[in-house]
Amino acid sequence: SPAPQTSFAKPLLRGTLLAASTLTIMAGATIAPGLPRMQAHFADVAQADLLVRLVLTIVALAVALFSPIAGLLADRFGRKPLLLFGLALYAVAGTSGLYLETLPALLFGRVLLGVAVSSITTASSTLVADSFTGVQRTQFIGLQAAFTGFGGVLFLPLGGTLADIGWHAPFAVYFASL
Repeated sequence: SPAPQTSFAKPLLRGTLLAASTLTIMAGATIAPGLPRMQAHFADVAQADLLVRLVLTIVALAVALFSPIAGLLADRFGRKPLLLFGLALYAVAGTSGLYLETLPALLFGRVLLGVAVSSITTASSTLVADSFTGVQRTQFIGLQAAFTGFGGVLFLPLGGTLADIGWHAPFAVYFASL
């Protein structure tokens, strides 16, 4: 059963869940504007065209595969620890493109980003279910959806702007999870 919320913890929980909601939409697409430069950088690598596209899409596959495991972990270790793990991994794995220089390493970092996203999404969803009921839950889910859209409006253009600097630069956006 969920722990009782203090008057301070409830607003902190709400803010954390709403901020985490902004991260999910940006996980896959923030680096999309940098893909042409990334493809040019790796032009001499065999299968570079396919591998560079996988850097973008493999996150979704990892989310789909890891989400059931994230659910088990949320039940076993708790929602908040899973959320904190997901947020930390999101920063490390998401920013890996700032310093990794090979396509296999980038792909591994993106798989880890998918693990982070599934952890954040699962923990956030279960925390909402545990912490809110009835109309309050419905209203909060609506607010979460708005924040998800806000994340797209905020982070996706930022990724495009950073792509003008170089293909590594959009990966800096993932520090937002901290």
